[in-house]
Amino acid sequence: MPQLSTTYIFLIYLWIWLMLYLTMQKINMMLMNKTPTNMSHTKPNKLSPTLPWT
Repeated sequence: MPQLSTTYIFLIYLWIWLMLYLTMQKINMMLMNKTPTNMSHTKPNKLSPTLPWT
């Protein structure tokens, strides 16, 4: 079996971290894009009428 060079191992290491970073960025972007659409469908809270003795 041929030995793996240090350069090859380092490139794989960088590639894995790059993919993890890009995946996290994609997930964060999807969550940010999803949040406003969910909030727009919620009903606005009705203000309770003020009581005369307060």
